[in-house]
Amino acid sequence: MIIFTDHAKDKLVKELNKLGITERTTTEIIREPDELLYDSLTNRFVAIRWSRKTAVIYEKDDNNFIVITVIYSSELRDAVNRRRKRGRWI
Repeated sequence: MIIFTDHAKDKLVKELNKLGITERTTTEIIREPDELLYDSLTNRFVAIRWSRKTAVIYEKDDNNFIVITVIYSSELRDAVNRRRKRGRWI
């Protein structure tokens, strides 16, 4: 099951829906990411969909995926590369 935190729901409704990023899109990104990274600072997973310029930050709890936040950036590749260079996202 995929569970959205209040923060993630708010962000989708207030900011990302107008860009075509919905709960359904987020679920698809988690299930079939272009790239899956691990955030060594927060112990969370980062599912990336390059064509959507979107990263979904989530935690795993038993059989559940808990979506913490969704990031949209026209410069997603640069942001990901910076975090990789620092060793944060691996």
